[in-house]
Amino acid sequence: MVTKELSEAAVEINSIFENMSIALLSKIPKNFRNFFIEIASENYKFEYNKTVSLNEQKLLPKTKGILALIYRDYLCNELEKERYNKEYNRVILLKEQEKNEKYDPNNLFKAKITENNCSDINILPIEYKKTSLLKKIIEKFKNILKK
Repeated sequence: MVTKELSEAAVEINSIFENMSIALLSKIPKNFRNFFIEIASENYKFEYNKTVSLNEQKLLPKTKGILALIYRDYLCNELEKERYNKEYNRVILLKEQEKNEKYDPNNLFKAKITENNCSDINILPIEYKKTSLLKKIIEKFKNILKK
């Protein structure tokens, strides 16, 4: 299923393909390029600025992801591909470690206690004062007389 976001990314990808050198474009399979032409949005407009590098272009996140896949699968040589995969795996590992530290069940509740100042929290039980039946009756009569 082609989403709106993917069809807009296809417009950006097609614009990049149009401005790519023939040597690089020949490394990308024709049916892969045709797929992006077919799914491109007709309403979305993207202007590729030739004076600015590709890294500085304002691209959608989906477009950046697709470009990374194109680079890895079609444009890299074996040495670059190996470096790319190592870096990608390192970044994924770091993100997983951050998640594990942030959502560690052993430390999850400790962090909340340290965030809130414990001296501000009153954890003493509430004192309940029991009133006698005679005092209750007298209070009722006083309330009736005030009205």
